[in-house]
Amino acid sequence: MVSSVDLGRALARFLGQNRSALMRGHGSVVSGFSIRHAVFVAIQGGSALDVRLDALERLEDTVTRITLVHLTRSSLGSSSAPLRADQGLTDHGKKYVEALNARRVFVDLAHIGRRGFFDAVDVHDRNQPLIVTHTGVNGVRTSWRTLDDEQPGAVAATGGVVGVVYHGEYLGGRYFSGGRAADIVNHIEYIVQTVGPEVPALGSDWDGSIITPRDMPT
Repeated sequence: MVSSVDLGRALARFLGQNRSALMRGHGSVVSGFSIRHAVFVAIQGGSALDVRLDALERLEDTVTRITLVHLTRSSLGSSSAPLRADQGLTDHGKKYVEALNARRVFVDLAHIGRRGFFDAVDVHDRNQPLIVTHTGVNGVRTSWRTLDDEQPGAVAATGGVVGVVYHGEYLGGRYFSGGRAADIVNHIEYIVQTVGPEVPALGSDWDGSIITPRDMPT
């Protein structure tokens, strides 16, 4: 935990020295006069800092978002991963959401089970946007990583966004087929039609274990 946080701080120092933009909090920018790069420092899986709530103090203002859970259950709650019971957020997980709100760190609901998703919605500060950075929608392709029709609406109600992932299996193809680039558009279009044009975003997950559509140059 310590080494990861210190690495983030080192990155922040590097960006400052190289006149790049470090995005902090809810979109504020700390940078030099000329911006060459813009970087969001994020944590995938709140279990990296879930032992005690005061561990979040080590973040200072370097981290912009935290995905509550990843592929396994943690002290915060349940993942949407198959073959695992969705037990929602724990009491500790709910307090964790409140702690992230207090620090104005984006709460990312990618990977979380449906029950935990709405547990987070219930305790989340309505004055701050919820986000789902990389997912899809059941209206186009149903999978363990996509959202039902109610979930994007809950995000939209907070002024947040839903990012469409580029992994073919979640878009509409089989795992190794990669689907088609048009599938990304189909997910975006469905979100636009059901909750509005301000909600969909591109949530590639380039740094994840994805297989992109075969007709999409990467």
